[in-house]
Amino acid sequence: MREIDYYELGGTLYIPILNKNLEAILKREKYSFLKSVVICLEDSTALCDVESGMVILEKIVREFQTTELKVFIRPRDIKNLEKILKFENIDSIDGFALAKFDSSNISQYLSIFLRENHFYLMPILETKDVFNTQKLNIILEELEPFKERILVIRIGGEDILSMLNSLRDCDKTIYEIMPLYLVLSNIINIFKPNGFNISSTVYSCFGELDTLKRELVSDAEHQIFNKTSIHPKQIEIIQESYRVTQENLTIAKKLLEEGSAIFSYNNRMYEKTTHSNWAKSVVRRFECYGVIE
Repeated sequence: MREIDYYELGGTLYIPILNKNLEAILKREKYSFLKSVVICLEDSTALCDVESGMVILEKIVREFQTTELKVFIRPRDIKNLEKILKFENIDSIDGFALAKFDSSNISQYLSIFLRENHFYLMPILETKDVFNTQKLNIILEELEPFKERILVIRIGGEDILSMLNSLRDCDKTIYEIMPLYLVLSNIINIFKPNGFNISSTVYSCFGELDTLKRELVSDAEHQIFNKTSIHPKQIEIIQESYRVTQENLTIAKKLLEEGSAIFSYNNRMYEKTTHSNWAKSVVRRFECYGVIE
């Protein structure tokens, strides 16, 4: 298992297993700007296509050669996961996005990955458990021993909206839909202080880029620097938004490098103890994405 961290994921592109460009993308012949992908056999694959999709996936995994691209698989369910784990060369894949992850299946999922301990995990919270703080805390407690292998907690925004009989308008960010924002806020407040990183939900209107940009500003305000994407044209916009300003980089380095406990910069007070976590995030983003021109 190679070393990967949250900030290296960028905009994570979900690719249906039947996508005709899948092999070219995995070989970095297409969309070389991608940092991470998820090969999907779940919602994006019809039930009647799963069998043929598994044939394709087995061939891809058998012939797979590691590149800088981080590659994950989203199985349809636990039985599907167990079949995939038997594929030849499966250890070359970085990990798995675990669909419909909740208190009803967490024991089964985690018992598998106690045994298969060389994969990163990305649990996806997208069932009724997201509306229940008690169940979210149970999930948090169960995930604690696996923290080093959990790159990010993903949030299935479209599934959550579906449970509310809702479909978001293309001019609305997730922060402007109150029921969805309350769920997102609750997940952030439960998981992030306990050392888990969070992913932002997919923005399905890939032809409308202004709203995506507004949503990314709010993502950054909530310290979320990974986003699910369903279209390659979104990726560069997402990753561009993760660049840092020169001013923030200067402040971050000052916080991390200087010995003084407190200092002022541009008429604002900074405390080394209080603001160091923010500073570390800024420096890591700079290392992955650079400075805003």
